[in-house]
Amino acid sequence: MAKKVLIFYAVLAPFIMIGSLYNLIDGIILQKTPTYRVGLFSLFGFVIMPLLLIVTYIKNKCEISGNGIRIGKIDYPFSDYHFSIREKELAFKDRPLTSLLKKKYQVLVIQAKNTHEIILEKDLDVFEKDIENIRKALPG
Repeated sequence: MAKKVLIFYAVLAPFIMIGSLYNLIDGIILQKTPTYRVGLFSLFGFVIMPLLLIVTYIKNKCEISGNGIRIGKIDYPFSDYHFSIREKELAFKDRPLTSLLKKKYQVLVIQAKNTHEIILEKDLDVFEKDIENIRKALPG
């Protein structure tokens, strides 16, 4: 559901991890260089960045099977919910950092069949190919 964000974090992670390890070893343990205080990432980025990557992956993992969709740990069976992909336009200030030049964004909408209540609206921050694959996998 957030493939572009995950790739963005994965590109930044090695730099932050190396910099924070350098700060920890050279700055604090060996006291050779001054410690740069840029917040929590300056000392523990080697722990926080991998955790951030793992949590982002787990929370946004989407599995489509023959019975329904599983987002994170929650199941949405096809028999109980109606699924659709809606397109919306965002102003420049509201656009995600990973795709600033794109005007139209897709949202996965999950709606209860009985009450027609919208249960979940999840931004699809993935590539166009992935959106087409999701559309093909959804019933109806």
